[in-house]
Amino acid sequence: MSWAHFKSTMTLSDTARELELYATNVECWIKPVIKTLSKKHRASIFHYDKALLAVDRYCLIPAAKQYKLEHGSMNTKWSDMFPANVRAEAAVSIVNSWLEEFRLGNYWD
Repeated sequence: MSWAHFKSTMTLSDTARELELYATNVECWIKPVIKTLSKKHRASIFHYDKALLAVDRYCLIPAAKQYKLEHGSMNTKWSDMFPANVRAEAAVSIVNSWLEEFRLGNYWD
């Protein structure tokens, strides 16, 4: 499933919402990504697809791995708990919410 599939207004699945909440409430995962995205948006070199990949790679994957350690079973892989399509949903939601903030002039400095 492509990232563009999720660009429209959507409702998150329960799993994607759980991952989004877990990832955005830990500053060490979300802060570096959003600071980078805000710098790129301010400099007018922001790319939506690259932003989605950055949020997935540097925020959601570490969060999914930690969530699995804290709440998963030994037999379940983190990638089975949060497959790529669930992470894509969460990434789109995170990027869209921050894009709204950037458009209002609220950057994370």
